[in-house]
Amino acid sequence: MFKEPDTCTVPQEIAELCTGLNPSNCYNPKGAGEEKEEAPTLISPYGSSMLSTRPQISWSAVSNATNYTVIVKGYEFYWEATVDQKTTTLAYPKEQIELQLGNTYKITVIANRGGSLISSEPLVISVLPEKDQKEIAYKVKQINELNLPPDEAAFLDLDAVFMSKSLLNESIETLKARVAAGSQNPTLYRVLADRYLEAWLPNEALRNYQVANELAKRTRNSDELARVQEGLKLVEWHNR
Repeated sequence: MFKEPDTCTVPQEIAELCTGLNPSNCYNPKGAGEEKEEAPTLISPYGSSMLSTRPQISWSAVSNATNYTVIVKGYEFYWEATVDQKTTTLAYPKEQIELQLGNTYKITVIANRGGSLISSEPLVISVLPEKDQKEIAYKVKQINELNLPPDEAAFLDLDAVFMSKSLLNESIETLKARVAAGSQNPTLYRVLADRYLEAWLPNEALRNYQVANELAKRTRNSDELARVQEGLKLVEWHNR
């Protein structure tokens, strides 16, 4: 469970502003019937657990934003970085201390739009402890030594290992790497879409289901077509 530090080391002037310490300050009150301001949505890291101690952080763009501030905090841990409006992906800064194994952190992104500061919903994510890290690393090493076809290793063996510890982040990143390599396997795209749905990212899921659908039609893979249709129904339900 996320635990706030007993003694906050962040300057008071920062704590009183719209930051990850107080994201409620980022919303402008709206009257009845008025829509809330567009807010950034955190995309990655995916899920609530991960192996990486220096994860890439990404989020959805906010129209007319002038910059974004990314905040990462945990128990006696805090850093923030501001990037320009063209940037929606932040590599973990080299100058910042890496996340610690077994600890839990909260990530928030704040968009500055015309002086109005709008916060994302925070993402709470845990880094697996050392014992689990070693177990996963050993299993991945065994799979890699089998020299399996890369696509099948990604959506069958590696996905099973990662998902045994609810590591959506590692599963999605592994599947994305095969997409970037030019995979034409409909099952790979369908499993990636499934994982995006589990990460509550229906738009990304929809795009990959559509690719899987076209590839399955092209190869006359009726089993995958049926699975894709089930996934598309879940996306439709999610977007209602």
